Amino acid sequence: MDYFLYTFFNIIFPIFITIFAGYAFRAKLPIDVRSLVKLQLYLLLPAVLFVKVYESELSGEVLTTVTLSTAFVMTAIYVLSFVIARLRGYSSEDTSVFVNSNTFYNAGNLSLPLMQLLYTNPIAVSIQAIIMIVHNVAFFTIGMFTIGNSNGNAKAALANVFKMPFIYVMIAGIILKRFNVTIWDPIWQSLSLMTTTYAGVALITLGAQLRETTFSLGNMRIYLSNIIRLLIAPLIAFAVVSVMGIEGIVAQVIVIAMAAPTAVNVALTSIEFDNKPEFASQAVLTSTVFSAVTLTLIIIFVQIAIPI
Repeated sequence: MDYFLYTFFNIIFPIFITIFAGYAFRAKLPIDVRSLVKLQLYLLLPAVLFVKVYESELSGEVLTTVTLSTAFVMTAIYVLSFVIARLRGYSSEDTSVFVNSNTFYNAGNLSLPLMQLLYTNPIAVSIQAIIMIVHNVAFFTIGMFTIGNSNGNAKAALANVFKMPFIYVMIAGIILKRFNVTIWDPIWQSLSLMTTTYAGVALITLGAQLRETTFSLGNMRIYLSNIIRLLIAPLIAFAVVSVMGIEGIVAQVIVIAMAAPTAVNVALTSIEFDNKPEFASQAVLTSTVFSAVTLTLIIIFVQIAIPI
């Protein structure tokens, strides 16, 4: 119990205090949450990705391992969720949002700050940055296709993939690092400032978004989604890293990352395409609240089961 309380109050609680600050801020002031989201998607997050890719000292082997393991876990969750939805007779719209709510997790505005608090070794954040890149590629392709295809907007949804700057930023970071190009110091300092700013803004934005989410206690599909997202997903991740022989901090970060709550982008795209937005918003809200406990338990489990 003492270890649980220590982990909760020193790792998880600071994150949720910041989320609550965003929640309270939105309750008092009529801020434009969508503008905050655009600020992250089009400026702060690309800056973080560029810096992390450019600074990354991960070997090619580690990059490949993290990418493949993340893809394997997400594919397993996607397939499992799709099968469950079909067995339970969900409609195509219900299936799409159920699958996305389970498959896509908060890899950025919660997981990156979490890794910064949890590990002093900077390699943990680099690993999480790679996981976030894989997640974003999957979400802005497969995820948007899934939700767009449910109501005939697949082509438009897929076209949005190429509007997102993170793909081009990631490629630029890889190329500049590959050819040892030195970034002009004023530009690098600016990028570093935006990277430092990202964690706080991301958590505050998450809280503000949750303030706009309605909640219904009677929707049992929400709780099924929460169980898959918060408990089954990290167990699948643990099985994958065990089978692949991944050890140490790499394995720890992968499993913990997969225990994150449903991505806010799932709710945003559901709202954008008018595809069961209530379900998606509630999945984000409940999984985020429950993750305060489940993430603490997963962190303790990982530190015991996967020694560094």
